[in-house]
Amino acid sequence: MDRARPVSRQDLSFRSGSDECAAWLYRPEDVTGPVPCVVMAHGFSMTRHDGLETYAERFAAAGAAVLVFDFRHLGDSGGEPRQTFNAADQRDDLVAAVEHARGLDGVDPDRIVVWGYSFSGGTAVQLAAADPRIAGAILTDPFLDGRHRVIGTVRRSPLVAVRVMAAALRSLAGRPVLIPVTGASGSCAAMSWPGEAEGFAAAAAPGSPWRNEISPAVFATVAFHRPVRLASDLTCPVWVSLGERDITVSNRAIERLAERAAAAELHRYDVDHFEPCFGAGQQRIAADQADWLRRTLLG
Repeated sequence: MDRARPVSRQDLSFRSGSDECAAWLYRPEDVTGPVPCVVMAHGFSMTRHDGLETYAERFAAAGAAVLVFDFRHLGDSGGEPRQTFNAADQRDDLVAAVEHARGLDGVDPDRIVVWGYSFSGGTAVQLAAADPRIAGAILTDPFLDGRHRVIGTVRRSPLVAVRVMAAALRSLAGRPVLIPVTGASGSCAAMSWPGEAEGFAAAAAPGSPWRNEISPAVFATVAFHRPVRLASDLTCPVWVSLGERDITVSNRAIERLAERAAAAELHRYDVDHFEPCFGAGQQRIAADQADWLRRTLLG
């Protein structure tokens, strides 16, 4: 790993709604003056422990501050009931994280970059499209078209689609329902396409607080979750990756975003959806993102 300069990390928290989000703040130790800050959160159900440290260390070594946090109800953050997944709440958490970053000593409030992977990549698109002060977005295999996921699940296993939707409706009605995040192909889990159970197992770090259970309520409306439609509203520089072997998200939606955003770079890798979280694929992608950060905001 390129550690061009020493990096420090501290624990902190910030408020979102009525709860506290747990976070790490990475800083380059030998940089003076206001620096950019990358604000990072993980994808569907995952925590900051599950592969985000590699990216944060790269970015801080390049000269940026990095705020890495867990969404409410997940990981080390507050919020009850646990393992709740709400797309609107996560957008609010990202807004709160950006505002907290803007107020940090030594951070340039007009050089904030939002970083997202999978579902949080779509959330990053939503914020970058809405907030003209966002200076850049790094999108790692982003989930941009919920309709693709719904249609794919119905085609692969109609029974699974019906069972997950039934659980989602029970959850929306106020019943405390949790289903597995992932499981064997054909099981009643949120993500059970071929290879996804193995991907989560590989991505979850030893000792991680990640749990293989989640509220299914989001699946009642996921077909309408289509951040790709905001592509033309992105005016900031965008780095976006596509995994050539990724079947979890719509690669066509990623291509469309790269085509329609004003200043997007599309990067293709021979990885599946989960390999950006560990191993050689992660190292290669993190290095390329750090290079983009240097060129775009640190040059």
